[in-house]
Amino acid sequence: MSIIHAEKRFGKPDCLDAAQGRMYNEEEVNEMIERAVEERMNAMANVIPLTGYLDNFTGHTGTGGTDNMYAMMPLKDYIRRWLDTFKAETVKTSSLARLEGAYRTLLDFDIAQMPAADITAMDIQRYVNELNSHGYAINTIRKQLRIVTAPLRQAAAMHEIPTDPSVGVRLPKEERLKKQTRLVEPYTEEEQERLWRVIDEAEHPGILAIGLMLETGLRSGELLALRWDRIDIPGKRLRVEATITDPVGKTRAAWQNSPKTKSSRRVVPLTPRAISVLERLQGLDDTWVIASSRGGWISYQNLIKHIKQACRKADIPYRGAHVFRHTFATNCYYKGVDVKVLSRLLGHSDIKVTMNIYVSLRGDGFDEMYAALVG
Repeated sequence: MSIIHAEKRFGKPDCLDAAQGRMYNEEEVNEMIERAVEERMNAMANVIPLTGYLDNFTGHTGTGGTDNMYAMMPLKDYIRRWLDTFKAETVKTSSLARLEGAYRTLLDFDIAQMPAADITAMDIQRYVNELNSHGYAINTIRKQLRIVTAPLRQAAAMHEIPTDPSVGVRLPKEERLKKQTRLVEPYTEEEQERLWRVIDEAEHPGILAIGLMLETGLRSGELLALRWDRIDIPGKRLRVEATITDPVGKTRAAWQNSPKTKSSRRVVPLTPRAISVLERLQGLDDTWVIASSRGGWISYQNLIKHIKQACRKADIPYRGAHVFRHTFATNCYYKGVDVKVLSRLLGHSDIKVTMNIYVSLRGDGFDEMYAALVG
């Protein structure tokens, strides 16, 4: 503050000293003004502005960043903390395994190294676009998006980052996907007959497992987790109450004492053909139906190896393990099984999933459409 401005604020230089009965000279007045200005500035420096107080309260700096330790973590470390804190003990083993798989995939992308507080919707959208350009399927892109947005959304709710950066992020349109969604094509009746000839001659549990999937519609994880105490051959039924977690991933598989979902816990009737396969499996292991020669269940990789082997012998294309579930559903549809019953057999909670995803018309469907029109 200049002396001139100070004079206007504090008064004229010639002031009366009442105690001493004299007038201050100009130099003394200027010193008094300078001291008063300095004392006022020091006092103002100790006052926290309202915006600064709110920033300290919320952990945010004035421009939208943060000054807390979690916000400045690389995203990969923040998600690791989120998984260990909020997910490790609160979700099913199978769900945790899927999250861990998505986390491992994320580590190969640049966004994993960015500080959590610096990530914007544009960064996440670039990540989605990059996944598409690398040829990931839409379901995988959806999972990879979730492993980023779920922790950041919670971070915003806990005020560890300023805002939720996932707002506005979009998945690629179907026509923009580099890897188009491939419909599962169930095996035809002729292909199934060829496959059954191989199954009927087989001894290895990995090939006999194909017959059970064709006759029961079990998921591969449910089949691998199947124990003899869940089988009632005289009662012609089996109970689905467990699954093998993460059968496709690289981590060690684990037995989970519950199926994939609540609806997956079910009783499945055993057909004569299914009972025949089970009788051939009896005696190989006291606990596990599809047993390894070393004890315990066989691995998913071992199952896939034997499915491929069976397909080569049957001279039919290999389409994965899940195709047998689709084939079972399609067979039931053509046998006239009611859709609600079929949905229960497959362990679905929504019959739309059963009809729209698992049931396929054989060939081009012309015969079925013609029969529906003319009877």
